[in-house]
Formats: sequence, C-alpha cells, structure tokens
Amino acid sequence: GFAAAAAAAAASAAEGEDDEGALPPGMDPEDFPFLARGKWSLSEKHYLCQRGARVSAADLHGGTGTLVAGYTNGLFELVQLPAFDSLQALSVSKERVTSVAFNASGDWIAVGCAKLGQLLVWEWRSDSYVLKQQGHYFDISAVAFSPDGGLIATGSDDRKVKVFQQSSGFCFVTFSEHAAPVTAVAFLPSGHALVSASLDGTVRAYDLVRYRNFRTMASPTPVQFGCVAVEPGGEIVAAGTVDSFQVYVWSLKTGRLLDILSGHEGPVSCVAFSPLDGGMLVTGSWDKTARTWDVYNGKGAMDTLQHTHDALAVAFRPDGKQLAVSTLDGCITLWDPQEAKTEGIIEGRRDIRGGRLASDRRAAGNLDSGACFTSLVYGADGTFLVAGGASKYVCIYDVAERTMLRRFQITSNRSLDGVLDTLNSKNMTDAGPVGLVDHDDQDEDVELLPPVFDAAGVAGVPGTAKAKRPSARTRCVALSPTNRCWAAACTEGLVIYSLDDDLVFDPTDLTEDLTPQSCHRALAARAYVRALLIALRLGDSGLVRHVVLSTPVAQAPTIAAALPAAWVPAVLTSLGEQLPGSPHLEFLLVWARAVCTSHGHVLEGGGPRAMPALRLLQKELSRVHEDLSTACEADLYTLEYLIEGGAAQLAAEPSAVERGCGSDGSGGGLRDEVRGSEAGGRGDDGEDKDGEDGDGEGGGTGDAERQKAETGRAARGSSADGAAKAPAQASKVARAVAEAPAAPPAQNGTHAKRRASAAPAAATGSEASVRKKTKGGVTADQETAPSKAKKPKKRTPAALRRLQ
Repeated sequence: GFAAAAAAAAASAAEGEDDEGALPPGMDPEDFPFLARGKWSLSEKHYLCQRGARVSAADLHGGTGTLVAGYTNGLFELVQLPAFDSLQALSVSKERVTSVAFNASGDWIAVGCAKLGQLLVWEWRSDSYVLKQQGHYFDISAVAFSPDGGLIATGSDDRKVKVFQQSSGFCFVTFSEHAAPVTAVAFLPSGHALVSASLDGTVRAYDLVRYRNFRTMASPTPVQFGCVAVEPGGEIVAAGTVDSFQVYVWSLKTGRLLDILSGHEGPVSCVAFSPLDGGMLVTGSWDKTARTWDVYNGKGAMDTLQHTHDALAVAFRPDGKQLAVSTLDGCITLWDPQEAKTEGIIEGRRDIRGGRLASDRRAAGNLDSGACFTSLVYGADGTFLVAGGASKYVCIYDVAERTMLRRFQITSNRSLDGVLDTLNSKNMTDAGPVGLVDHDDQDEDVELLPPVFDAAGVAGVPGTAKAKRPSARTRCVALSPTNRCWAAACTEGLVIYSLDDDLVFDPTDLTEDLTPQSCHRALAARAYVRALLIALRLGDSGLVRHVVLSTPVAQAPTIAAALPAAWVPAVLTSLGEQLPGSPHLEFLLVWARAVCTSHGHVLEGGGPRAMPALRLLQKELSRVHEDLSTACEADLYTLEYLIEGGAAQLAAEPSAVERGCGSDGSGGGLRDEVRGSEAGGRGDDGEDKDGEDGDGEGGGTGDAERQKAETGRAARGSSADGAAKAPAQASKVARAVAEAPAAPPAQNGTHAKRRASAAPAAATGSEASVRKKTKGGVTADQETAPSKAKKPKKRTPAALRRLQ
C-alpha cells in the first residue's frame, strides 16, 4: 500500500510540472519561444542598503550592464551588474527622486525630482555635470519679457527671481535676496536691469551684467508690496502696497524715496506708467477705483475712474492713448486716460468661465463666482489684448471690435482641480469630495503634483485639507515686444506660446535621403547649395556651421543668391551665432554681406522670422565692432607707423628692382656693368703708372679686352641666381644713389668714355663706382679746377671687389 501511494504522488508531481510548463489555451508556442516548455525562477537576490530610504526609480542600460537606482532620500546610486558592485552614490537633494534614465551610450544619467522641479544630467565616467536646472518650488506669481524679447524673468512664492533664455528655456541666473513671496517683476527699458517687489517690504533692483542686487528700496514703515512699475525713462520706480493702501515712488539712481501717494481705501492691486506721458501713473485698487497721478509735478491724484467692482489689473496701450482696467465681475473697461472717459466695455465673464472645482456645489455652466481676469497686456501694435485669470483659459480680444479672437486652454492635466467641466457624482460623500479626503499621509503620488502655497493650511486653520489639489489658473501673462510669443504663469509653471515654427522641430519635412551623410557627400562633390539646404532642413546648427565654413569664400555670393527666401533668416541666425569667438571674422562678414545683398527685398519687409535674425546679427556685429575698435584705439600709433613704413617700402622697392634688373629680370646686366666699372678703374691705374700727362691708352685697351671676357662669362651665368640677388642689391643701390656725390668732370676723351660706360653701373647696382674718394680725403664733387687740383686716387680692382 505504501509503494502504491508513493507512485501516485510521483505521477501527480509530474503532471503538475507539465501544467506549469504548459502555455495557456489559444497561445501559439512559436510566437513565444522563450516561454514554451519552461518556467521562470529566482536565481539571485540583492539588496540596496540605504538607511531609512526606499528605491523610488530605476533604469538599466543593457549595453554596459549598469543599473541606476534613485531613492526617497534624494540619493541615486550606480551599480555594475552582474557583480552588483556599487560604482557611485551621489545626493541630488533631500527630496524623493522621481525619475532616472540613461542615454543611448550609457555615459549620461538624467535624474529628476518632481517636488523641487529639479533636473540633473550627470556624466558618471568623468564625475561632472552636463546640465543642472531647477524651476520654482511654488507657483510663479509674476512674469516679464525683456525689451528685446530674448529674456524672461519670473517671480515666485518661493522668494526667488529667475531669468530664463527665451530661445532655449534654460535658467542662467537666480536671485534669492527676498525673504517673502515675490509679487511682481519688471525690466528696465535698457534691458540691463530688473526690479522685483515682494511681501517682505522691499523693492530690489538687479544688475543682469554683473548678476548682483545693486539697489534695495524700502519704505519707512513695514509694508507689503503687491505690484511694481518702472517709468519709461528708467529713472523712477513705483510700487503699491496691499496693507497700507499707499503707493511709494523712488529714484532708481539714488534709491531715495521721492513721494508717497495716498488716497486709495483698499489694497493697491496694480500700477502702470503711461508710455506717452512718463509722469502719468495709474493705480488700481480693491476700492472699485482706478486713479491717475502726476508723479513729476507731485500734484496728487488727477482723476478717479470709478468702477462697479474691484479693479484687479490695468494696462496701457503702447501709444498711451487708451487704458484697460479689469474688474472682479469679469469685464474689461477701456478708458481714455487723458479725458477720463469710457470708450467701451468687453464682457469676458462667459469667455473665461470654465472648469469646475471639486468643492463647487453648482455646475460649471451656472458658476460665475471668481470668473475674472487678474492680468492684462496689450499687443505691440495695440490691436489686441491678452487676458488671463482664475481659470484654465487665456483669452485674446480684438480691441476695436471688442470681441474674443481666440481662447487657449493652458492645461489638460486632470490631476489639477478645475480642469474638468463635469464631475462624477459618485465621488461625493458625506464627508465631502473623495479627492479632498486625506486617506494616507504617505501617498507618494502627491509629490508629482505642483506644490500649493496655502497660508491657511500652513497655519492649521480648521477645515483646510492637507491633500488639497492645486487648481488650474493663470496668475500673470506677458507678451513679447516682437509680438511673436506670449507667456503665462500658470499652476504647472511657465507656458510659452509662439508663432515661430522654427522653435519646434518638424519631422514631416524630412525624407529618407536627407541625412548628415548625404550632406557630407554633397560637400565632397562641391554641391554647396544642396549641402546647405540639407543641413537647414535637418535643423542641425552644428551641421549648418560646418557647411558654411567649408564653402569657398569666392562662391559665397553665388550660394547666397541660390538660397530660397524661406531659409534666409535661418542662415542669418547661424551667422550671428558663429560670430562670437570665431577666428573666421572676415569670412563670416563676406557671407553676411552676400546674403543681405542677394535677399535685401525679403529682409526689407521685416518678416516675422527676419526681424529676430537681423536683430541677433546686428547685436553680434556691434559687439565685435566694439572689441576691434578698442584694440585699434590702444595701438593707433603703432598701426600708423607700420602702415606708413610698409607704404614707403612698397614705393621704393619696385623702382630699385626696375633699375637693377635687366629686361628679363635676371640681374646679369648688373654684374656686367659692375665689372665694366672695375675695368675702368684698372685703366685709371694704368694712367697713373704711365705718367701724369699720359692718356693711359694702353691700360684702357687691356681693360677693354678684359671687360669683354668678363661680360661673356657673366652672360653665360645663371639668370636665376641673379634674379634672386637682384632685389637685395637693388635696395642697397637705392640707398647708395641717394647718398652718392656728383661725378667729377671728364679730363679727356678717354676718361669721358670710361665714365660714360661706368655711369649706368653706378645707377643700377655698383656701390664701387658711386662712392669714390680722392687721396687727400677730398671728394670728387669738391674738385673745381681739374688742371690745378691733385688727381684723385683710383681704387684698385681688389678694393672694388671687396666693396662689391
């Protein structure tokens, strides 16, 4: 009986093993060969030991066999598999790491922390940062564009002011001098400075060149500033308070308090200077009025613009002839600031209304409370108005027709409150909405939501829930001076909308033959236009730079003329980006001139894409011009000396060479004439030996034969050697001719012939026949009476050769 029971148990175990290895019904083993007739089992188990922390994110790079793990305490660790050796362990922050990822090569690690808004790219092989960016911790409360549209400044409830590059979206400077939430920011007209207002009772000015806080303006008594504005001249700053209901005016240069404007009976919510008359200041308050002030003359309130509801935002048209005031009832009132008359009203309550909060007891269509605009801004031409407020929508209105042109939904994130228009009634309980009930304090998904700065919740007021979801809203809107993009400070962060399609890579313009390899092949085949078009369509700035620098400078005008008009701004932008620090300055200037000359009719109209490119090119050219002018002014006299010396040398050398060389430039005639002068010298010596009154004919005859022989040997010499020595000899002869005295008069016919044959030699290259001295140290030009004066002593042939 025991043997039969054991056999039955073994059979059942075998059947169980077959069932574990069998595939589910309807599944083909050929589709899943790794699952057929097999099973998974645990082979090894390793532990990541971090005290008081758990693994919150992980990623594996199969090529290198490395694993990165992020922990809840802000650490991330790099582990080598399969040995499971720890390579690195670094700390990003003290908050939970929510995401980690490897790049394709496995050298870079991206680490993200949602609670701090932090992004880190770490190169673990070299232990260095590739990128480190951190956004605002709390909501962004203020946003402003620089006068040229290249920078965006933001202020937040986390007491920080950040400045971003509009083109890249990266933050390059952060100011953290404020001790309370920042409520407003504004650029100076020059664009080199920035001011911010805060609830800590200070208005601070920051230098964007040296990145420092160079001016701090405060009130005599502690107050809280809720808005700030800068006069068009950049010399006066005004800020409104939310507790004392006053407006403070300072001088930015000295930081001195100029005036305190009193008259409002409620918190001052907004201030703005008139672009037309810099001395006119408009303030809006919760006392249902907007007041105009004369800041320059100090006359106090000039006019009071009465409204039916609280004034929340004001904005001047760029020409200063119209004022828009937003009120709590969702309307925008248009005023004539000079005459204090109403020009029209825009009804925007139904436009901005949308989304239902979890705590709302009525449907979104019947809910009107809180539907208002809290921020206004005019377009650069004054034809439209951008408005945002306590809603998920941002509206754009036509000022002349007072109608809505378009409405943008800034977010579709359903984890935010107020995004859905219809809520599920099943989520409503006796204790309130399910979303507002705090079930677990350790819920990690809450960290993925934007933080909420709730003063009531921080103070522990009864009825405030810790798990309250942030609502979708827009606290501030700003429009670029170029009229091409606008930004909204919303719950999710800073959102930028742009009309420039070059900011977004469009892959639909690509085909299979448009690759970097095809671009390089076109360059090798000297098809420069095709190579440049391929690089432009790929959108690779490095490839465009390579193609531009690889083209011959002589073909730059031809290539520029063959470019399509649509790609001209992209080429100008690339040239502007290459100018800083490039050693090929003249080459890039030739390219810029060729493009502007060939496509001047396109650039003259100032299209939407041409203006930023031209502005960038002008900015970089001005910077290069300033650097070069500084260097040239420092070395002005040195450059003048070099230029004048070079011009004199160029003027002297051609004449000397022309005199010294023969018709073929060989320099053989120079040697012949020198040797002829030597022969004449020998004849003179013979004359002295024969007697004082002799004519020296015998010596002259022998010298003539010797001269013929020397001339024949010189003619058979190498012409190339003479040509190489001719310029140096010509320069020596030019100096010798300038210092040479006049030749003595001829004594007889023989001497006249000799001096006539030696004169060309003296003019072209023989220093021996130019500077002759007499026996007593008297030169030949001092000899006035040949018959009475002592005959000059002639140089020997050896002396002439040494002198030569």
